[in-house]
Amino acid sequence: MANGTDGWCMAKAKKTKPREHLIRWRVSLITATPAKFVDFTMAPDAETAEEQVAEAHEISVELRPRFVAVREDLRQSSKSRG
Repeated sequence: MANGTDGWCMAKAKKTKPREHLIRWRVSLITATPAKFVDFTMAPDAETAEEQVAEAHEISVELRPRFVAVREDLRQSSKSRG
C-alpha cells in the first residue's frame, strides 16, 4: 500500500459502559438557621449522598428528611481568584 500500512489496521477502542460520574456533595442537617454541617461525600446524586452520610453518622430515620445535599464545585471560578 502507498501509505506504509502494508495491509494491517489499528485496533479500535473497545466500547465500555460509562462509569458513574461521582460528584462531591456537602451534606447538612436543617435544624435551625444556619443548617448544621455534617460531612462531605462523593456520590452520583444528592439522594445517594444524603443516604451515605446518614448511614455513616448513624442518623435516625426521623431526622433523615431534614438532610440537604449541596453540590460542591471543586473548580474555582476566575472571580474567586481575585
